[in-house]
Amino acid sequence: MDPSAELLLLTIAMLTVYVLGVGGTTAGAIRIRERWRQRTIDPASLEPRPGHEVVLSAPSLSPWLRRLRLLGWAAFPPALALAVFADQSYPWVAPLAVLLMVAFNAFYFTAMQNMGEELTLAPDAFRLGPAGKTTSVRWAHVTEFTGARVGAFSATKMSEEGEWQDPRTKPNVIFYRLNRALVTPRKTALQRLLGFTYYDGVIRNAFGIPTDQLLRTLKGWQGVALESEDLPIRPMRARP
Repeated sequence: MDPSAELLLLTIAMLTVYVLGVGGTTAGAIRIRERWRQRTIDPASLEPRPGHEVVLSAPSLSPWLRRLRLLGWAAFPPALALAVFADQSYPWVAPLAVLLMVAFNAFYFTAMQNMGEELTLAPDAFRLGPAGKTTSVRWAHVTEFTGARVGAFSATKMSEEGEWQDPRTKPNVIFYRLNRALVTPRKTALQRLLGFTYYDGVIRNAFGIPTDQLLRTLKGWQGVALESEDLPIRPMRARP
């Protein structure tokens, strides 16, 4: 077989793996999100109660979709390199592959914007993330919760209660700051790269409830926890 034909077949094979991986993940994410939207949340179920936990679920990929996504993105670099640099005998391959990848990547990132992590509210702490990769934060360690609107190229802090809120800056995340005297925050390399210095974590609201309601819920759980927390009382020192 002609070497150029073999190279073309290899390119098509890598593109097929990419399309099945990324495209299949995108289709699965859209289906999961639409099915998740049909559920309803009772506001009373979010209230803190002794010995009770509240689990706020968000649409998330199943384990087999995560593996499919990994396979698709692994095939992306070699497929792009083969299409652009290797298949010189077939000039139509490069523009077709680039057009295909731009379209699939756009659909993928649009579908993944509404995917999130599970949030569990417990009497002593809240936990964020899937099983095995959960981040646990004690209510007593949080000094501030702040709602904000984070877009692709901008971020706007949510207005205070009673102030006018621009409808175009509807909040979609909640930042939290920890007491640095009690805990040492662990930040990812991406957070440090983005200049994530003042706040120590973010909760992306993909739970199907308004962000201002989620903010009130977090503050309510924290208030109950602080009232019931058996905090040590430091003895007063006599002045000389």
